[in-house]
Amino acid sequence: IVIVTGESGKGKSILLQILQKMYAIEAGNIFVNNSQWDTVSASAWRKTVGVVPQGVVLFNGSLIYNICLQEQLDEKEAKSIAEFLTEYGFSKYFEDFPQGYATVLGDAGVALSGGQKQLVGLARALYRKPQLLLLDEATSAMDSRTEGFVNQFLCALKNEMGILMVTHRIDTAPTADRVTV
Repeated sequence: IVIVTGESGKGKSILLQILQKMYAIEAGNIFVNNSQWDTVSASAWRKTVGVVPQGVVLFNGSLIYNICLQEQLDEKEAKSIAEFLTEYGFSKYFEDFPQGYATVLGDAGVALSGGQKQLVGLARALYRKPQLLLLDEATSAMDSRTEGFVNQFLCALKNEMGILMVTHRIDTAPTADRVTV
């Protein structure tokens, strides 16, 4: 887990966007598994990265749709998503929704709190089993109990993937292997 912190407007979010290959680097070098950044295919790279942006985008569909982003799911696929949510500990937060996993979230998740939106975004990012997880203020709207769950969870995941977290609240961030200011 690497945490990046610093003042507003200093480029932390831009760094994450560069790491999503949304912008080209202007100076310096980035290497991925000993390969020069410019030689790494954007589409291939993006398949290995999970992202939870500052503003999680939700769609007018069910909770399950907003996690897997698939229109039609058969019973086996829906069961697989429910098992994933249980395995990763999200079920305790989502099972209380009015219709459980079938709850329609509404345009932009209008019925959800900011913290709930961030949990959906985190579940979506992890469902794809990324090798690198990029988090941009991903717990900023969560209550302390939920944020504690996420931080514990991230510490448990660090053996499965790299985690780069941008946060202003370093005191509530998970235990990091490195902090960059």
